Amino acid sequence: MSEAVWLPEGGAARSRGTVVVLPGRGEHAGVYQRLGRRLAADGYTVAVARQGDNDLGALFEAYPGGTRVLLGADTGALRAWALAAGTPMTEGLDALVLAGLPLIARDSGVPELTRDAELAARTACPVHRALLTDDPHFGWGELAGPAPATPSAPPPALPTLLLHGETDPIAPVEPVRTLAAAHPNTTLAVVKDGLHDVLNDQFHRSAAARLVLFLEEVGKGAVVLPDTAPATTDATATPPAAPSPEPIRPVRARRAAPLHVSARLDYALRAIAELVSADGTTPVRCEAISRARGIPLNSLVNLMVELRRAGLVRSQRGCEGGYWLARPSSAITVADVVRAVEGEVVSLHADGPDSWLWHQLGQTVARFLDGWTVEGVEANRTGAAAERTRPREAVR
Repeated sequence: MSEAVWLPEGGAARSRGTVVVLPGRGEHAGVYQRLGRRLAADGYTVAVARQGDNDLGALFEAYPGGTRVLLGADTGALRAWALAAGTPMTEGLDALVLAGLPLIARDSGVPELTRDAELAARTACPVHRALLTDDPHFGWGELAGPAPATPSAPPPALPTLLLHGETDPIAPVEPVRTLAAAHPNTTLAVVKDGLHDVLNDQFHRSAAARLVLFLEEVGKGAVVLPDTAPATTDATATPPAAPSPEPIRPVRARRAAPLHVSARLDYALRAIAELVSADGTTPVRCEAISRARGIPLNSLVNLMVELRRAGLVRSQRGCEGGYWLARPSSAITVADVVRAVEGEVVSLHADGPDSWLWHQLGQTVARFLDGWTVEGVEANRTGAAAERTRPREAVR
């Protein structure tokens, strides 16, 4: 099933998710040792599949739990795309990463690559160059062969990260830019001055950091917002007019408060609210939900998969595909949504002498959230109710 596996400290039971890697032309598992160790240090399991192995579902099942991500490099990226778009494995897949994607014609392989020329095309990292040079198992010259045809199916409706080198001489970046622009569920990360083996190039640390950020976005809903505050170094510039007063916002706690509403839960409730407001006769696409409720699309796609697994929504693929509620909105409680995306209403880092207090708080919160249906929450949000009403079962 796999050629190599890197596990986080504490083993598979402590893993935040599994990344299955499909290597490219000439590559084998040892090529990804540095990436495997780096992701394992961040809490992820990394398994490199054997060349030509398409039974990746069994590989994911061997390391269950957490986010499930398929990563392909070079022609492995084409395989990953084709597998994710056309096999039942996508039912359990959470995200896709395509590195050095060769969107070129079948007959336009790079001719007559000498070893020096291939090294120059692959990587500018001296450590990785030395590793390839001394590797008796590396497939020299395979990079000059033709790449498989681009899959006929569009990229699957999964959060997808496209990692690419800006100066990649094997797979030019412009077709990848065009692909990313046409599919809103994709995120393009171009490494300046990067070459073909973007995960093992001179800026491999930056590529790995972007990959980890993507994994956190998919698995935990973590989103780093851009800094849009204007900056000026001109001391003589006219200061901007004072902004209009804004509503007072709550102080942001440094750590999670005893009652903490995560971005994942907030996004999930917004998505459910959009399905509540829909007529229910036609599926609603993720893009429409994202625009209507202000939810990052990458986070939304993954959350909808979790809501579907929990039996709260149903889905349909294809051009007319999308999501709709699996049950009447009056039969879905806020607690149902919490358990679908967070696993439980309350969690403790460890049992202690005062654990009974927090368990009792959790039971109280669970009763309260079980008393609110998503229909009732949406009615209050939209002003359908004149004032905030009590939940259907009062909390004692």
